[in-house]
Amino acid sequence: MRITNSSMLASHMYDVQESLQRMDKLSKQLDTGKQVNRVSDDPHKAIKIMNLNNEIKYTEKYNYNIDEIVGWMNNTDSSLEEVGRALNDIKESILKVGNGAYTEEEFKAINADVNVKIRELGETLNSSYAGRHMFGGSNVDEAPVNIIENADGTVTLELNSKANSDDLKADISDGINIDYNVSAKEIFDTGRGGKDYLSAINDVSKLLNDIANGKDVEVNKEKLTSDVKVKIDSFFNNTLDNRTKLGVRVSTAENIKDLNNEHILNMKGVLSLDQDVNHVEKFTELKSAELVYNASIQAGLKLIQPSILDYLR
Repeated sequence: MRITNSSMLASHMYDVQESLQRMDKLSKQLDTGKQVNRVSDDPHKAIKIMNLNNEIKYTEKYNYNIDEIVGWMNNTDSSLEEVGRALNDIKESILKVGNGAYTEEEFKAINADVNVKIRELGETLNSSYAGRHMFGGSNVDEAPVNIIENADGTVTLELNSKANSDDLKADISDGINIDYNVSAKEIFDTGRGGKDYLSAINDVSKLLNDIANGKDVEVNKEKLTSDVKVKIDSFFNNTLDNRTKLGVRVSTAENIKDLNNEHILNMKGVLSLDQDVNHVEKFTELKSAELVYNASIQAGLKLIQPSILDYLR
């Protein structure tokens, strides 16, 4: 094989270019702190890094969902606690009516106080979180409970016809979702075969109003302190049951978040092994590449033979 000066120079220039590219790659790795800055640097590792970054991003999105729904459920729990307080106050008023001898004015005062509690009950079930009604089922845009102040002095509650008992779901991990709402229909148990606590609340207002106005006082007292009171007790227990179920869901979501965080840490550890640069090692490699480049330049100078023009100067 014939070796010419031009072929030697071409080979030299190719080697010099390779050295420059290696120095550029090492310099960029030190600047960015990443081993792979382009897919062409290491296609297999680049794909693995992209997949890890995507999985981390999706897992962080799951944790965002968990934070949102835990906030929703905590607010729901606070609202149910308020419902329980209102029901407890209503029960106490029923016991007062059954156990004491009161004047007409005192009965009217008790009636007025109970009407306030019924209004509070309705307003609590119309609570919203981030602009979305919590107790309307899948209809989060409208208040689920209508509060009606009647001409006869009674206060009644009725469910919005568009309210439903549909579940709101959120993805909290790969293949895992959770129901995070409680509907007013579930709280009042108004479904088919349910106990219909809404009617019991409305009966309290009607019976107390009749008692306060002297209408069938003893008969209405008997109804209020027997069947209606039993239903209010059951309503209170149903509210507690819903709070317990909600607490279990909150605990589940928080446990899943802990698992997600552990998964994220593990993935970031693997990502660091594939992506992060060992600065000491890379700096040493850069200095070595610089020495090779400088030596190559020095060797290249000797390849350039003098021409006749050099002698004519």
